[in-house]
Amino acid sequence: MDDDAQQVVVDKVGALDATFDDLAAAMPADDCRYAVYDLDFVSEDSAGETPRSKIFFIHWSPESADARNKMLYASSTEGLKKELDGVQIDVQATDASELTLDILKDYTT
Repeated sequence: MDDDAQQVVVDKVGALDATFDDLAAAMPADDCRYAVYDLDFVSEDSAGETPRSKIFFIHWSPESADARNKMLYASSTEGLKKELDGVQIDVQATDASELTLDILKDYTT
């Protein structure tokens, strides 16, 4: 959010070679954030191994965040998601244990 809490602004763009761990480490311990993550993975089925990709919308809302900010982010989520093309999976996380690569991979099965 901008300083006036009027609009969602891009805070950081990850490098093309950034990992999910880089994204998770960038989430502040005491403030909310949105993130979009493109997960590339291999799906195994009767046709063999198939490369796939899923785009995740992540709503980071740690318990230690200010209650006003949590409400602001929660009320802005749906409007923002409507503006993002291609998002396939929503994830909400409140602490680091809920924001892991294994959890994202679980959504792909």
